[in-house]
Amino acid sequence: MKKIKINILTFLVLILLGILLISLTSCTRSVSLYFGYDTGTEAYLVKETRNIPASGDIYENCIKELIKGPESSGLYPTIPSNVKVNSVNVSDGTATVDFSKEIITNFEEIPHSSTTEVLAIFSIVNTLTEFEEINKVQITVEGKDTGEIDGLYIEDFWGHVGIYEDFERNEDIIYKEQ
Repeated sequence: MKKIKINILTFLVLILLGILLISLTSCTRSVSLYFGYDTGTEAYLVKETRNIPASGDIYENCIKELIKGPESSGLYPTIPSNVKVNSVNVSDGTATVDFSKEIITNFEEIPHSSTTEVLAIFSIVNTLTEFEEINKVQITVEGKDTGEIDGLYIEDFWGHVGIYEDFERNEDIIYKEQ
């Protein structure tokens, strides 16, 4: 009789461990993030697949992971690491991503140029448009899309391309092996 009780108890413990394991593995989601890649003559974005927590705001979590930078060697970050995501709101197919002012004021970590600006913008846009419900991305800084912060015009972003409009996915900037 004791042996049967122990076997039933062992069986129940194994069932509970299995349920716990299944629930822990379902707490993450595989997402695609886009980071910079330099061929020596041109700059592109390359997709990096990463598992991130599925809890909370998945879009905001993606952008936070993008800010952390790549895990793969050969890729480089497109957004300064001290940038904060204030919010990501999705409405009618457009994601509005609001960043802290460091996205336009931090020149040290990622030098602002026309190339790095395009990579930064489209790393955000291409990452978010991986979600089928997002077709366009609007970028704001401290809740604004125009005006000045620390003497810099928000809409100029890094001074070359600017964030004057909503952006759609850009497949041409994604590196395709030759």
